[in-house]
Amino acid sequence: MRSFLAKLSTVDDKNLTTRELQIVEYIKNNLQTIVSNNMKIEQLAQEVGTGYSAIYGLLNKLNIKGYRDFSISLANDADSAEIEIAKDDENVVNGYVNLIKQNYSLIEKRTLFETLQLIQNAPRVFVSYWESVLKGPAMDLENFLFDQELKVTLLDSDWDTINKRVESVKSGDLFIFFTKYGTSKHLEKIILKINQSGGKVIFISGRMPSVAISRTVDSIHTLIVDGVEMEDNHVFISKSVPFHYFNDLLIYHFLNTKENK
Repeated sequence: MRSFLAKLSTVDDKNLTTRELQIVEYIKNNLQTIVSNNMKIEQLAQEVGTGYSAIYGLLNKLNIKGYRDFSISLANDADSAEIEIAKDDENVVNGYVNLIKQNYSLIEKRTLFETLQLIQNAPRVFVSYWESVLKGPAMDLENFLFDQELKVTLLDSDWDTINKRVESVKSGDLFIFFTKYGTSKHLEKIILKINQSGGKVIFISGRMPSVAISRTVDSIHTLIVDGVEMEDNHVFISKSVPFHYFNDLLIYHFLNTKENK
């Protein structure tokens, strides 16, 4: 068993002295530093504030024969820790890949091209993020459309601001709404007003839209934001990831259709 931590787990803390517990605590908190610096017993004793005898006493209780074997066992523990960290990173990567794959299967290319036509034919475009977490994707799309010389404005969900924009809607004006949930009655009223004023709406949501919204909007994209099943509960995937992916698809096809004209 060439592992300091494994051997440590076989010893009851009650059988360790106060000094030995201090050494253990320091080693746990500074494992990578001790290994990477090839720390000698003199420095370890100095860092912990103890004598050599306390260190050797701890090693004897763990049946580790000498400081050299102790150093080897710590190196093994450090390698194992790096492997675990890499495995955690892999879990996050798999989470991203799985979420994108699910949305790849869900997004209909036909509807994507309908959305492209709406954007390309609009005299003015308003991009609105309904929750603050989606400000990033909304800004990315707004910046891209601005670079393409479209008349585009970025909006949040502020009631007064959006109402002013809706009151000045001209025929063909396009509103693109990013929302995680899509169940807001406030948003339903806004979309109805846009429709009645001759405007058009693209609805991009992490939930299926309500019946009222479905009947009123011109293009719907429902994304999966909670579909990743991970064994590690500590893996968190941002809810904005599917919206960034949708943007990238939209931008890719926008540029391709532009080049083919």
